[in-house]
Order: sequence, then structure tokens, then C-alpha cells
Amino acid sequence: MNSQTVLLHPRPYARHSGSLILLPLLQPRHISAALPTEIWTQIFEVIDHGHKSTHLLSVLLVCKKFKDIVHPLLYSRVSFQHFHALEKFSNRINDAESKWDSLRRVPYSAPGRWVQSLDVSRLELYRHIPRHHLLENPLDNMELMALRLDSLLSNLFPVLPFLSEFLMNPKFIFSCRAFMSLNERNGVNKLRSLRGIFYIPSHGIPREALVDLLRNCPNLEELEVIGPDIDASEHDVMSLWYGQAPSPPSFEPLHLPKLRELTLLASLQLSPLMLCLLSTPLPSLTKLTITPYDDIPSSGSSIFIFSHGGTLQSLLLLTRKSWPTRLHPSPSTLLQTSPTLRHLSLEIPLPALELTEDHELEILSIPKPSHDSWILISRLLSHLPSLKAVRIRDIKWLRRGMGPRAMEAGVQGEMREWRRRLARRGVRVLDGEWQDADSV
Repeated sequence: MNSQTVLLHPRPYARHSGSLILLPLLQPRHISAALPTEIWTQIFEVIDHGHKSTHLLSVLLVCKKFKDIVHPLLYSRVSFQHFHALEKFSNRINDAESKWDSLRRVPYSAPGRWVQSLDVSRLELYRHIPRHHLLENPLDNMELMALRLDSLLSNLFPVLPFLSEFLMNPKFIFSCRAFMSLNERNGVNKLRSLRGIFYIPSHGIPREALVDLLRNCPNLEELEVIGPDIDASEHDVMSLWYGQAPSPPSFEPLHLPKLRELTLLASLQLSPLMLCLLSTPLPSLTKLTITPYDDIPSSGSSIFIFSHGGTLQSLLLLTRKSWPTRLHPSPSTLLQTSPTLRHLSLEIPLPALELTEDHELEILSIPKPSHDSWILISRLLSHLPSLKAVRIRDIKWLRRGMGPRAMEAGVQGEMREWRRRLARRGVRVLDGEWQDADSV
């Protein structure tokens, strides 16, 4: 008889009383061991990679335990396309912060401490703004929207102590106030990704807010900075915009040992940020996207590639789309200064690359197929034994179903001719979406 057996005594006062065993009507319930919260968190993180609104929100209604697990996941990565949604989110975070007291065991309020990634890169400008708030001049509307966004972010950063990823819309200028708010918050050293920052170099100011922020981010892994669209070849304009170039000793090097991906677009030639990065060792840098300015005396971009090209595996030369478009040449020594390069993306005008020994380049990207680009590729083929693909960056293959004349006309015909020629060497021709002609 075990502890689960129940005996019934119908005549407890009889001399020879019998005993009856109470039998259950249902099978005994099998109680399984409860899964730890960490395992449930990993399960819901896999669901989080799908449609968050349709999956995780429905899990909230299952039970209180699931609600406590899913709530931090919903707030961990937030993205906004409309300003009114971002404003509601900010009010929710700040309202919870105002009700938080010092008696709690956790020093940071929830849900502010759950936010790890904040994405406002796709934020729309004027949607959901009342018409009576819009001004006649579109530039005034842009300034009004930028001011509201800057004020909102400046008040939001201090209550996000574990923010590690921030994506900004480059249409808006990040002010010194927002940089200081991001820099002075608790947990600034946890920042790992900073992208979409539109940066206007200071004029006559000894210290810059962006440079000060980077000095406090030793764990930064991704950085994307976009400069102003000005012609760097006009030295008078450059001196008015940036001021006189400070002496290099005044710029102390930064400490960015984990920086892997760096993007420097548009004109940043004489900026304090560029001068600081030139003197900063970047041992982990493997991917660089930069606008070439090789025709500028003492070009910052060319010197940067020469200084940090030894560890690069991917080098993308890209000019930001603007009007009028100003294209500048690229250095002709890209392959010599980057011996470990695996992917090289060129910009128009194509540089006269020279090689005297074999290089381990695997992917070569060009903007459009042309006679000059084919001459460049054919000259380099003998020194690129590991080349696997030539990518046409700005062109896409025509979809199946188009007529044969359309397939062989213009740029499409030239790409197919390249495909036939390079197939003899085992080299594929890919379009801007990394697709082969057979997979479209």
C-alpha cells in the first residue's frame, strides 16, 4: 500500500470491520516537470523572428506566465514608421519611469529597461500631423518635424539604459542635444550599433558631440555616418563649411577595438570625425563603405583605405544619390592596400586597378556593364584565380516571360554576353539583388 491508496471503513465500530479500497474513476494525472523560463524565452524568440503582431501578441492571452515572458520580447526590438506611434511609445516609457520608486529591487523601470533596439529609420515626415499644424513652406515643415523628433528622442534616451542598437532616419539632423542625451545616459558603453546618423561637422568648436559619444562606446560594432552633400573639390566651400583644418595632434584616437562595419558617405574629408578615425587603430574592421574622393589633395577617404585596408574583407565604394550627382575617382591601389579583400564594389569612374601578383578576391561589383568595365575585368582575370562572381550593382535581370529580343537588347544583352564569356572561367554574373539569370 502506497501513500496514494485510500481505505474506506464502512463499520468503524464493528469487531471485524472490513476495509474497502477507494478506486479512482479517472486515470491518475501525470504531472510533467515545468519548463524553465529561460527555455520558454528561447522558444518565443524563435517565434519573434516571424510576424510579431500575429504571433507574440496572441501568446499574451494564454496565461500570466507567458505574458510575463513575452512582454520583454515585444519591447526588446521596436520599430516605428509613424511619428504618432513613436510619441505614444515615448509617453508610455516616461510614464512608467515617473511611477518607478527607489524601493524596487531593479533600479531601472519597465518597460524602458527591456528596450534593446530602437529603429526610426523609416519614420515618415508629415503623416498624422494635423493640417493646421503644417506650414506653407515645406522646409519649415521639415524643421518642425525635426525639432519634434529631436526633442522626443532627447527625452527618451535617458530611460533606455540597455539600448544597444539605434537606427536613425538620415533625413533628420541629429542635434548636439540628442548626442549628449545618448552619451550621458546610463549604459552608454553597451551601445553596439549606431546607424543612419546625418552628421554636420562643427565649425570652430573644439569638441564634437558625436566624437565624445564614440569615446564612450568601446563595444561599438557598427557605425554609419552620412555627411553633407557638398562638392569636396571646391576648397573655398570646404573651408567655409568645415573651417580651417585643425592640427592632427589635437585629435586623440578613439578606442573602438570591436568595430566591424563602418560606413562613411558623402563629404567628410576635413571633419573632426574623419581625422579621429584616421589615427584610431581598428583591428576588427572587416567591412567598409565609403565615398571615394581620390582627386582631392590629401583625400581623407583614400588615406583611410590605405591606413585600414589590411584587415578589410569587403570594400564598397559608393556615392550617395543626390542632385546634381558628383562622382569622384577612386584609388588605383585598392587591391594592393587590401590584400585580404574578398568583395570589392567599384564606383564610376572606374579606377585603373593594377595587379602584378595573384589576389584572393572572390566577388567584383561594378555599377553597370560597359566597354571600359569589361576591359578592366579582362585585364584582372589572370590575377584573380579565386574570382567566383561579377555583380552588376545597379541592374536587375528581366523576369522570365519577356520576349527574346528584350532579353538580348541593351544592358540585358550585354549582361548575357558577359555571362557567356565568364562562364568559361567558372565565374557567375549576378544582378543587383544577387540573383543569377536562371534563378529569376
